[in-house]
Amino acid sequence: MNILVAEDDYVSRLLVKKAIKKIGHEVLEAENGKLAWQLFLEHEPDMIISDWMMPEMDGIQLCRKIRGSQKKTYSYVMLLTAKDKMTDLVEVFEAGADDYIIKPFKPDELRSRIKTGERIVKLESEHHELQEELIKKNKKLDETLEHLKATQSQILQSEKMASIGQLAAGVAHEINNPIGFIGSNLDALSDYMKDVDALIAYYQKLGKILKKSDQKSLSDEIKKQVQTVFEHEKDIEIDYLIKDIPELLSDCKDGTDRVGKIVGDLKSFAHPGNDQQMLIDINKGLESTLNVVNNEIKYKATVTKDFGQVPMVEGFPQKLNQVFMNILVNAAQAIKEKGEIKIQTKKEGKYVVVTISDNGCGIEKENLSKIFDPFFTTKEIGQGTGLGMNIAYNIVEEHKGKIDVKSVVGKGTIFTIILPGK
Repeated sequence: MNILVAEDDYVSRLLVKKAIKKIGHEVLEAENGKLAWQLFLEHEPDMIISDWMMPEMDGIQLCRKIRGSQKKTYSYVMLLTAKDKMTDLVEVFEAGADDYIIKPFKPDELRSRIKTGERIVKLESEHHELQEELIKKNKKLDETLEHLKATQSQILQSEKMASIGQLAAGVAHEINNPIGFIGSNLDALSDYMKDVDALIAYYQKLGKILKKSDQKSLSDEIKKQVQTVFEHEKDIEIDYLIKDIPELLSDCKDGTDRVGKIVGDLKSFAHPGNDQQMLIDINKGLESTLNVVNNEIKYKATVTKDFGQVPMVEGFPQKLNQVFMNILVNAAQAIKEKGEIKIQTKKEGKYVVVTISDNGCGIEKENLSKIFDPFFTTKEIGQGTGLGMNIAYNIVEEHKGKIDVKSVVGKGTIFTIILPGK
């Protein structure tokens, strides 16, 4: 044990030192309170034996400073004093001392008091170690609990996405049926209209022939009917209808094809239960995601695409589409008025690099390092879970890739995703 002796009287200090040495402890010596305080800060002794009355700083002041220090382990303090009034002794303990000895003292008594203090120091040390261990365990439990909460939230989010995916797949299936027969009917109607157009052409030709023929040879009923046909053609603008109907049918067919493509993309994007890795065309995945989130983007930004020839990527298409969806929706939400979102894909060595940038409000510098943390969000309460980008980060990690973000406030944000190609 390391013991600091603070005593301005040389003889008394020597007596204390000898008593301590006899029971095998190390001694630090100080001839005044100020020096004792410096030695305490430097060596953090286990025990301090100090005279009450000393120059520069007395024992009571020294004791109070020791008790007010941030020392991690407990130091046992014993005061030496010639004062024996009850009020004096009360002051000793109020200052934080553990024990006191009335001068003059006997060496045996001092050694006995030191041994008592040694046991208390040992108990305090064991207590402190136990507290430290409990603090560490509590900290570890807190970290484990936070990890479990984050994992639970991600599982809930995944379950939510799976449920939405199952619903979307069911809706897509239901939509596909009417879209299928509408498209088929439009094809048949287009063919029918060709026949009707031919028949109308024959009727028009016949009408013109009858009109130019000798009217005397025609009955009044035929003359009246021919006149009625020509007047009706004029009223309904038959030439315009013959030209416009095929265009309308063509537009309807294009519309059903478009709906069919969106439904197909929705099924591809959100199909649940597909836990098999496959080769993915990243460009097609981005196109599918753009079709699904088009309504979120079209009023906020124009999308510029620069898709390069890139290798296939092995992984889970629905998960990667979810990454693209989160970034694209966030980009649209970051744009206050009409802006632009740029998407670029390119090959760099064996890797596929996807860059999604926007000219929105940008991300504050202090928030960039937290952007992929679970539960971190700059949105208002109730507007975001703070899990979207964390899930995106984990999905990219799962695909042995990397995701990075750069942003300048007022200028925009760039997300870069790097995935290993096949």
